[in-house]
Amino acid sequence: MNRTELLAKYDIPAPRYTSYPTVPYWSDDPTTTQWLDALKQAFAVPGATWSMYIHIPFCETLCTFCGCNTFITRNHDNELTYTEALHKEWELYLAALPNLRTAPVKQIHLGGGTPTFYSAESLRQLLRPIMDSMTIDPADFEGSIEVSPRSTNRDQLVVLRELGFQRISMGVQD
Repeated sequence: MNRTELLAKYDIPAPRYTSYPTVPYWSDDPTTTQWLDALKQAFAVPGATWSMYIHIPFCETLCTFCGCNTFITRNHDNELTYTEALHKEWELYLAALPNLRTAPVKQIHLGGGTPTFYSAESLRQLLRPIMDSMTIDPADFEGSIEVSPRSTNRDQLVVLRELGFQRISMGVQD
């Protein structure tokens, strides 16, 4: 098989393998009550810990390889509106699942989009209130963030380090 035939053979839409089983095979969507009950049961287990993913959808430019849920804009005024919405959502989670305050969080991961679309101060404003409402053992916590070298600066990295983040990831395509 030559390269052209090989490319033609595999030039088809396919799911991204971000979970297993992949989304098309998920079934029996739980109701909100079932979902909350399952989380409450998980937190009732002695020694329960948890991890958090925060999605920042903003990017100034669309990467050619991207398949993520993104919003392309150069308008950084969106940072405050989005942060306020995330904080409101977080308060809803805390009201429904009080153990989120006391069960130790092991990881927070910021993904996107491009989380470093946010300025250093906006990252602090996003993360500080959320992290202050959690139980975090600095010796047993991993903060990580996806970055693009095009939009990451020293000030952002300093703020992230102050908040306990110690890992960045970027694709070689960046």
